[in-house]
Amino acid sequence: MILDRITNGERYACLSRDFARAFELLKQGDIARKEEGKYEVEGNRLYFMVQNYITKLAEERRFEAHRRYADIQAVFSGREAIGYRQAEGLEVQTEYDASKDIEFFETPDVYTSLQLEAGEFVVLFPGEAHMPQLQLSGPSQIRKIVFKILLSE
Repeated sequence: MILDRITNGERYACLSRDFARAFELLKQGDIARKEEGKYEVEGNRLYFMVQNYITKLAEERRFEAHRRYADIQAVFSGREAIGYRQAEGLEVQTEYDASKDIEFFETPDVYTSLQLEAGEFVVLFPGEAHMPQLQLSGPSQIRKIVFKILLSE
């Protein structure tokens, strides 16, 4: 997991060519003006989704993890919390769906709460369970870009 400001994204270009491209697009900023939806950059190897939503209570969300893709979740407006914990040892709620690269878990008693404000991002790697879209001190309107970066076939 990496938590930082979008303006520092070039620090992580060394992770791969696809990470470098994603951070380049995020830093340009105009990406956040796109309509809500999914956009391919390099086919299924690198794509992003523009999302708009209102943050929710933890009871309304659930932990998820991926096996093939890393996420870069970048907040452009609003504030949200993301629950974080390693997936290993968590109780599976919904079995892994390879076509969507996702599985869901019961919310553990103990987890870390990451706080993101506009201009910040988090990188979540395979095996890192996360529960996004959480309220901090009440509901918040969020504008977010989520990049999906394929790490293994």
